Amino acid sequence: MGEAKYIRTKDNKIIVFSGLQLHSEFKHFKPISAGFISFGIGADENPNCTCYGESISLDLKSKEDDTQLAKRQILGYGYF
Repeated sequence: MGEAKYIRTKDNKIIVFSGLQLHSEFKHFKPISAGFISFGIGADENPNCTCYGESISLDLKSKEDDTQLAKRQILGYGYF
């Protein structure tokens, strides 16, 4: 199985999809950043994710705050 990919839309929504798809298939969402996302278990034994890398097909890189946004939207972190 390939790595999961993501895009961040202009309204700050993170969309995660299969690594088998091209980032450019999601260009109609008008992404502002894109790359890869990995999921795992952190040192505190809670779910964790990390955004990194770039999309060649969209010519976009991941942004520094994409990981924090993904953690809030996907894992529910930051709402406590």
